[in-house]
Amino acid sequence: MTFAEAFECPGIKKTCFWVWSALPVIVLLEFQAVAPLGHWSLLYFELPYLLGILAAAFAVGILPFGLFRRASRVVVLAWLILAVAYLSLAIGGLVLGSWIRSDGFQRLALRSAPLVSAIRAYAEDHGRPPSTLSELVPRYLPRVPSTGMMAYPDYRYYVGTNAARYEGNPWALVVHTPSGGINFDKFIYFPMQNYPTRGYGGSLERVENWAYVHE
Repeated sequence: MTFAEAFECPGIKKTCFWVWSALPVIVLLEFQAVAPLGHWSLLYFELPYLLGILAAAFAVGILPFGLFRRASRVVVLAWLILAVAYLSLAIGGLVLGSWIRSDGFQRLALRSAPLVSAIRAYAEDHGRPPSTLSELVPRYLPRVPSTGMMAYPDYRYYVGTNAARYEGNPWALVVHTPSGGINFDKFIYFPMQNYPTRGYGGSLERVENWAYVHE
């Protein structure tokens, strides 16, 4: 059997779709999560590709032993090439997706500055932070803003005893940002800027004046 014939085998031919689609699909899914149009649930479509990485890594570990069998050497080598290609493309997609996601949250931190400033101004004028974000309208903001990310559109605002659990802050902003559709990542803002290195279900990474919680 030649390589051309091996790649015409039904199983190998179907697998080629998953191999070549891995990088663009993963990058597109991560992009839509931080774009004005998208939805967090679409990230569930990453799951087959993530599971595929485990399968491909397992295949790379065991397929070389099949090369010793002369009768199936060409087919085994074809599967091995696909497994290596899939690992390269899928991991490359995750790396590029991570850069896109990181840039998206850096831009969100900057985009949130007017909201943070409005809460601080209200607190200075009234001696306390607002009870809800709607109290900022219309004097401090024309309307309660959205995040600009359709997948994670809302700021959750905590004040008083609800905010105290966030390192004793008088108020806090939280954007729930599940990644891959299966976790509980968060993007948080503390006015006291006293972010711990770990907490809230994961490790914290500083992003401008905010912090991203990686579950």
